[in-house]
Order: sequence, then structure tokens, then C-alpha cells
Amino acid sequence: MVSAMLSGLIMGGTLIIAIGAQNSFLIEQSLKRQWVWLFVVLFILSDAISISLGALGFGLLLQQYPLLISVTKWAGVLFLVWFAYNKLRASMKDDAMILAMANKPVSFKRAVLTALAVTWLNPHFYLDTLLLMGNLASQWQENKWWFVAGAITASVLWFVGLSSLTAYFAAHMQRPVFWRWFNRINALVLGAVSVQLANL
Repeated sequence: MVSAMLSGLIMGGTLIIAIGAQNSFLIEQSLKRQWVWLFVVLFILSDAISISLGALGFGLLLQQYPLLISVTKWAGVLFLVWFAYNKLRASMKDDAMILAMANKPVSFKRAVLTALAVTWLNPHFYLDTLLLMGNLASQWQENKWWFVAGAITASVLWFVGLSSLTAYFAAHMQRPVFWRWFNRINALVLGAVSVQLANL
């Protein structure tokens, strides 16, 4: 029981850290202090749902529909490229515009849709949570739900910790030069993830 939960915690933490689009988006919104806990809850719930479905065997079912996986993959690539392009374009604005964009409020509807998109349109999310974590959970047989519990705990610790730490430093990062380079790095990360997904 303890071993299964610890294994889920370690594997879950390792894979969650690697999902770049979610982390990049959460860091940005934490710096802006806009809808942070909404995103944290959505990301944790998404992980919990996907890992649980994987433990129930839905990952194997998904593998029987390669067309669905392909459509999701290219939709995710296009979304990430579009997201990266907007970040790069934002980094080229003048100082006043950069600060205005950094502090511009995001509507609740757009916040929810974007948070869901960076999660459910990201094929890495399915590969890591539904397929890999689901398969690992099934290996623990009667203790698989302890493995799932450990993985969900890792998700809670990571997203709560990341958002809290970023928000703590937010007051020291309200300068145009910071946001200019943050957007450029963001664009680079998202672009790299999109290329990686395209080559899967």
C-alpha cells in the first residue's frame, strides 16, 4: 500500500513536471495573479480524471482509435504554435504595451477554455497520464488505487507549490524587460513542445 502510493507520487511528480504547456501557462497566470486557483483546480482535476481512467483501462481502449489520437495530436500542435506566436508577438511590443498586456484581465470563460485547451489538447497529457500512468497503476493490481492516490497527491503538491511560489515573487517581476523575456522564453518552450508533439 505505502509502496504503491510512494511509487505513484514519484512517477506522477516526474511526469507532471514534464508537461510544459500547463506549467508555462500556470506560471504566467500566477505572475499576473489572475484566476490562479481556478487553473490549479482544473489541472488537478484533469490529472485525477485521466489517471483514474487510465487505471480503469481506458488507455488501452484509446489506442484502438489511432485516427482520434492523430486528430488530437495535430489540434494540439496547431494550438501550441498559435499560443507561441502570440507570446513572441507580445514580446515585441513597446514597454507600456507590454505592461498593459501583462496586467490585462482575462475573462472567466477565456480562462477556463485556455486552461482546458493546454491540458486536453496536449497529446503528452494523454500519453503521460492516461496511457503510461494508467499502465503503471494496473501493475499494482489490488493496490492500484493507492498508486493513483499517490499520483494525484503529486499533482496537488506540484500545482499548488508552483503557483504559490510564483505568486510570492510576482511583485518583484512587474517590469517590462521581465515580461519581454518571459514571453520570449514562453514562446520558445511552447514552440519546442509543438515540434516534439509533431514528431511523435
